[in-house]
Amino acid sequence: MSEEAITSEAEAVESTEAVEETVEEVVEKSWRDELPDDLQGIKTLEKFKDVSGLAKSYVETERYFEGAVRIPDEKATTEEWERYYTKLGRPEQADGYEFEKAELPEGMSYNDNFEKAFLNKAHNAGLNNKQVSELYDWWNSTSKDMYVEGQVESENTIQRAEIELRADWGRQYDEKLAGVQRLVDKYADGADKQYLEESGIGNNPSMAKFLDRLAKDFGEGRHLGDPKINAFSDPESAQLAKDAFYNDTKSDDYQAYFDETHPRHNQVVKMLDRWNTTIHGDE
Repeated sequence: MSEEAITSEAEAVESTEAVEETVEEVVEKSWRDELPDDLQGIKTLEKFKDVSGLAKSYVETERYFEGAVRIPDEKATTEEWERYYTKLGRPEQADGYEFEKAELPEGMSYNDNFEKAFLNKAHNAGLNNKQVSELYDWWNSTSKDMYVEGQVESENTIQRAEIELRADWGRQYDEKLAGVQRLVDKYADGADKQYLEESGIGNNPSMAKFLDRLAKDFGEGRHLGDPKINAFSDPESAQLAKDAFYNDTKSDDYQAYFDETHPRHNQVVKMLDRWNTTIHGDE
């Protein structure tokens, strides 16, 4: 190829590139030049080479907002909140939540009433299935830990009570404990025995000593009407009952004594007054 042909071809290429750049520049500027004055110079529009690119971006934005969930404001109606909760994944009814039941330790019972109340509250609050499942797992884990800790503490309490009673009763420990058990078996009904066990008061050394005195008096042929075995007329028995009362801070009577709104408050106050009168006289 001659030198003239090569030069001519190079000039043609340069000319073509220059034309293309000029066309691109004209196309790039021409669609924005037709916009109103208040839209001229907006930087975000410079990324679109043509109207087609801008249109595609607008369509994608519309699709995004169609699927977006907007948080209702303070003026929103109940219906708007309901629609919002539904979009977030809340089931139609409280019994529509799905989660795995927890495996409980031996001796721990499942609380169906709590579960029902929890699910109703969660549904009213607009929680979705994932949120409820996580809260449910947390509650069960916490409850199981508390139950196990309570069992350990209960065992420790029983051991401490035995140590104290063995120290006080000495060789008579087994005999006195058997007498207390016979007294409970004879005069306590199912509810009484359940309360003694669940409240822990049955493992209270002061209560055991109090029951031992009653068992001893019953063994001597006395009866409940005998003032010597009445907890309110025998100072020592009254003191034991009072000590057991104050040591069992979780009992219903203890709570009632310090809560003036409790339905049994006045009754428990009178009981303590009688004990104090028995112990201290009419001072």
